[in-house]
Amino acid sequence: MLDSWVGLATLPLALTAAPAPLAETRGPCPPEMRLVEGQHFEQVAHVCLDERADKKTSHCFAYAEDVSVLDGPVTEIRSCMDQFEAPNVRGQKPMVMQSYESALRWCKKRGKRACSEQEWELACEGPSHLPLMYGWSVDVKLCNSNKAWRPVDFAAFDRSREDALTEAAKLWQGSPSGRFATCVSPFGVVDMMGNVEEWVTTRKGRGWPGALMGGFWAKPWTGCRGTNDAHQPTFAFYETGFRCCKDAAAPSDEPSEHDGEAATTR
Repeated sequence: MLDSWVGLATLPLALTAAPAPLAETRGPCPPEMRLVEGQHFEQVAHVCLDERADKKTSHCFAYAEDVSVLDGPVTEIRSCMDQFEAPNVRGQKPMVMQSYESALRWCKKRGKRACSEQEWELACEGPSHLPLMYGWSVDVKLCNSNKAWRPVDFAAFDRSREDALTEAAKLWQGSPSGRFATCVSPFGVVDMMGNVEEWVTTRKGRGWPGALMGGFWAKPWTGCRGTNDAHQPTFAFYETGFRCCKDAAAPSDEPSEHDGEAATTR
């Protein structure tokens, strides 16, 4: 339906203040990425304490703390993940109207790749296997995830580029990357819940090679394991974006604290 508008530039957004620059980091990942390392369990279950129904289904808003049931195959993960949603620049508006295919192209041009579903889950839940990136209960103040849903004119995305841009602008309720300082995963990855939905490469058994994770600005309940695998890889919409990953450098290749120092002895 929306293939014609894949890769459209995001619309302008006025910022109230420029965020502080990121500090330089050393280690197995570039400065704009964060190391995601640990054991990923194929299945993680939690005990819901606050289930709320809406018109279509029900969602959990609170879980029993420190209770995680881990099962299935275990995968050791050690990779680098963009700290922010593409274009991965703090203070800039994240890209939307992106498909899984456009995410693959964009990341490849930068020497990266789409994140896998398992990498995304581990980056969100951390070593404690949290149901939500920031803890055990939904807190709508922490991330941009509690905006009221706006009715969509679906036909606008099938008409013209101008109509699609106009409709996307009307529906936009995202925020610049990093505006919510409290919306940070245990590995330091920002905006994994809310803001824009993120394309990932799916695990085996899914119907499509790509899926969406993290919900968007109108889904506060979407947690670390909330995968939306209903769309084909050319699907793009007003809230779909992504972030990139790459393999982390081997431990022996990591820069040491003495790199760059000139030898002074003879």
